[in-house]
Amino acid sequence: MKLGIVGLSRSGKTTVFNALTQRSAESGAASGQVVPVLGVVPVPDPRLDWLTALYQPRKRTPAQVIYTDLQGIASVAEKRKDYMALLLTHMRPVEAFLVVVRNFSDPVLGAPNPARDLRELEEEFLLADLATVEKRLERIEAELKKGRKAAAQEMELLQRCAELLNQERPLRTEPSLASAPELKGYTFLSAKPILVIVNNDDDTADIPEDLKGMEDVLVIRGRLEMEMAQLSEADAAVFRQDYGIGESAMDRVIRRSFQLLGLGTFFTVGEDEVKAWTIPCGLHAVEAAGVVHSDMKKGFIRAEVVAYEDLKKVGDYATARKQGLVRLEGRDYPVKDGDIVHFRFNV
Repeated sequence: MKLGIVGLSRSGKTTVFNALTQRSAESGAASGQVVPVLGVVPVPDPRLDWLTALYQPRKRTPAQVIYTDLQGIASVAEKRKDYMALLLTHMRPVEAFLVVVRNFSDPVLGAPNPARDLRELEEEFLLADLATVEKRLERIEAELKKGRKAAAQEMELLQRCAELLNQERPLRTEPSLASAPELKGYTFLSAKPILVIVNNDDDTADIPEDLKGMEDVLVIRGRLEMEMAQLSEADAAVFRQDYGIGESAMDRVIRRSFQLLGLGTFFTVGEDEVKAWTIPCGLHAVEAAGVVHSDMKKGFIRAEVVAYEDLKKVGDYATARKQGLVRLEGRDYPVKDGDIVHFRFNV
C-alpha cells in the first residue's frame, strides 16, 4: 500500500510523516531541491505474530505501507500551483492521499481553520486536474482537425471528467470513471481517495466542529506522536496513558487506510516463510495467486483455504483439516481478510 502525505504550508505534514515512520526530523533536502522521501513501515498484525509462533518459519514477512512526503518544498514552491505540479510529478504511484490539515495555532498563520484548508487544497486538486484534461482534449481535437484518428473512448471519458471538475466535483466521486482503463496513464489528484488527518496541538484530541460528520477523518496530535515514535514500546505506552492516547497514530492510520482503500490481508504459511499479502477485499483466488507468483495464476488448480479464526480456535492445521475447516475453493472464490491460503497449481 502506497500513501502520499500532502498538506498546505505549515500544516505539520512532515511531522505527521515522522510520526508514522518513526523518524525524528526532516531529511536534509538541499536548497532549491524537492526530495520525495519514502518511509517503509511494517503493518502490525497480531495474526501474523500468532502464525509465526505456530510455524516457527525461517522468515517472517509482514505487509508494508510505503509513505511518501515531499520535503524541501518551502524553498521551491511558494505558489500552490507549483505544489500541485510537484504532486503530479512525484506522487504518481500512490494509491491514496493522507491530507494533513492544521488544527493548532501558528505564529505566522494564526488561528487554525482546518475546513478552509481542506477546501482550498481540494480546489487546487480540481484545478490541476482540469488543466490536465483540457490540455489533452486540445491535443485530441488538433489531431482530429488534421484528419488523424483519435481515441474516441478516451475523448468521451475526458469530456466527462471536465464536466465533473467544472462542477467542482472530485473525480473520486465517480469511481468507475476515475478507474477507467483508458485513463490509466493520467495522474488525477482528485481521483485518489483521501483520508483527512487533523493535526491537533498537544492538549486536545477533539475533532474540529466544522469537520464533524465527515466519514474519512482522523485526529492525531502530530508532535506528540512524533516524540512517542522515538521511544521504546514500554515508554511509549506510559506516554500514551499520560496523554489519554489509546492507540498509536501509526496503528490507527494504517487501519483506516486499509478501510479507505477496501484492502484486506491473506496469509501464506510454511516452514520457510510466513507472509502477509495485501489485496483488495474479495479478490478472486486466481488473481490472489498471481499476487504471490505469476506461475501460480497461470497454472492455478485450486486454493486450499482455512480462516485464521478457525485455525486459531483449534490450534493447528492438522486438526483444522480433520474437523473439516480446510476448504478447497475454485478460481472465482473471493479471498477474505484473514484467510490462510495454499495455492495448488501446475505449470
